[in-house]
Amino acid sequence: MKTFKHSGGGGDMLYGLATMFHLGGGKLFLNLDHLPKFYKTLLEKQPYIDEVIYGIKGKVDYDLDLFRQQNFYRFTILECHAMAFKLKFDFTKPWLFNIKPKHVADIVINDTGKLRWEGVTLDWEQLRGFEDRAVYIGLPHEYKNFCRDRNLNIPRVEIKNALDFARIIKGSKLYVCNQSTGLSLAEGMKVPRCADLYLGRSKQYPKGENGHYKITKELIKRYLNDNIT
Repeated sequence: MKTFKHSGGGGDMLYGLATMFHLGGGKLFLNLDHLPKFYKTLLEKQPYIDEVIYGIKGKVDYDLDLFRQQNFYRFTILECHAMAFKLKFDFTKPWLFNIKPKHVADIVINDTGKLRWEGVTLDWEQLRGFEDRAVYIGLPHEYKNFCRDRNLNIPRVEIKNALDFARIIKGSKLYVCNQSTGLSLAEGMKVPRCADLYLGRSKQYPKGENGHYKITKELIKRYLNDNIT
């Protein structure tokens, strides 16, 4: 059985799963300090992951951390993982499976605020008028900052784990986010998504159909199946 390891954060690891899938899958070793068991149930749902083991000891067949040695300025994290093993596959196809949709709202939002980069591609004002059809997922302090900075009155929903997060995203008609873990979930499922990206990344994300980095009321109405007036 092939063995894989990843010691990065949640989003990085989720992008790395596409490479694991195309390499045939096997056992996945994770670093508990960086990847809490928040992700475990989601990972165990994937047909190409035979076992999730917390604690990295010894050598593995595929060190997914090698993605960090690739050129982040020209390629996405998804592409960098593949390049580390000289793989070529279709980046527009999903790699997260067995996720049952859970409808909570038509629009699901996750905006974690400033990380290492600040998104500049979305006009969040376009969501005004759709607040009653949207929910926010994120930490309490992120939600407080979101309400203040975006000036949108949207209720917050608690989640149990990464699988619950993914199910709610998949159960929505449109997922709107900044560049964080939620985007990697949406990319992995290839659901309708609109991402607030930082400068220089708009030509790289999202990959495939129904992926956007600009938002308009017409786009929102199209995914909500509303009549455009």
